Amino acid sequence: MILSVVSGKGGVGKTFTSLNLAAVLAEAGDRVLVVDANFTSPTVATHFGVTPDTHTIDEALAKGTYNPMDLVWIHPAGFHFVTPSFNMVALDDQALHTIFEMLRPLYANYDVVILDGPAGVGRDVYYTVMNSDAVLVVANPNYPSLFNALKTHHFAKQLGKMVPGAVLNMYRKGCVPVDEASQILELPILSVIPEDRSVREALQKGELLVKYRPSSPAAKAIYDLAEALTGKSFRRKKSGGLADVLETIKRWLFS
Repeated sequence: MILSVVSGKGGVGKTFTSLNLAAVLAEAGDRVLVVDANFTSPTVATHFGVTPDTHTIDEALAKGTYNPMDLVWIHPAGFHFVTPSFNMVALDDQALHTIFEMLRPLYANYDVVILDGPAGVGRDVYYTVMNSDAVLVVANPNYPSLFNALKTHHFAKQLGKMVPGAVLNMYRKGCVPVDEASQILELPILSVIPEDRSVREALQKGELLVKYRPSSPAAKAIYDLAEALTGKSFRRKKSGGLADVLETIKRWLFS
C-alpha cells in the first residue's frame, strides 16, 4: 500500500501523524518506508533533530545514476525513510515526475509506503497524490483547517484516489465537534488525536511519541488510526503501571 498523508494547511501535524503511524506499523512487523515528499520544505528528518545533506533525494536527482538503497535512512523505531536536503529549490513537472520514478524501485522492498506530502493542492501535492493508492487527510478541529482540508479531499477524489478518512489532530475541549468536523470534511474521522503535552515533549527531545510515551492519550490515538487503516489489532503498552505513575509524578514536579 502506498498512502499519501496530506492536509489543506501546514502545521496541522501531518508529519507527526506519518512518522508515528510508521513506527506503529513497523513495531507490528510491517516493512515501512516514509518518503518526505515535501521536497522544498522537508520536515521528516527535522523531527529527529537532523538535516541530512548527503544520501538525499536531490543528490540522487543531480547525479542521475544511483543505487536507490543509498537514499534510505534507518530509524531506530524500525521504519526507513528517504528525504531531500534543505538545498532543494522549486521543482517543475519534469523534476517531480523524475523523482517519483526514481523512488519507485524502492517500494517493492516494503509492505507500506507513506508519502508525507506538502500542504494544499499545488503541483507537488498533485504528484504526491497521483503516486499513491490511498490518501489520508489530516486537519485541526477548527473551521479554517477543516474547510482547507475539504478542498484537499475533493482534489484527491478528482484524481480518482481512495480517501478512507481523516485524522483530527490537536483536539481539545471547545473545538469543532467531531460529528460536525466529519460532516464538513465529508469523511469518516478515523482517529481523534487529543492535545497532549507529551507530543510537545517528544518533539523537543527529537523522539517519536509512540516510543517516548506509548501510553499517552495521543499515542493511543495513533494506534487507533493504525487499526482503522489496516483492520488489524495492534499491541499497546498497558497504562497504569508503576513506571507510568512515577513518570507522571516526575513530569508534575519538574514542569
